[in-house]
Amino acid sequence: MDEFETVSALRALGEPTRWKVMRLLASRQHGMAAGDIAEALQVRQNTLSSHIAALTRCGLVDGHRQGRQIVYAADSRNARRLAARVLVSLGEVSESTASKLLRK
Repeated sequence: MDEFETVSALRALGEPTRWKVMRLLASRQHGMAAGDIAEALQVRQNTLSSHIAALTRCGLVDGHRQGRQIVYAADSRNARRLAARVLVSLGEVSESTASKLLRK
């Protein structure tokens, strides 16, 4: 994850509804349909759509079609990459420690 991707992902997560979407999806192993996410967070479906699009663009959420629905899931690999990049940037962990975290 380069600096531009890191900043884009952090910017996306800086919006409260997107943060809630990410937390909700991270807690669900098999993802959730868009309508279920909107209902759980009490946001309108069209509003949720723009938030999901922003999270998808930066690689934190992925969607796949299941019948007539699109099921969204957190991309845990990219979320771990983001967390490792932030920790390295802040001097909290070394590059080698971050690499170990990414292998888990």
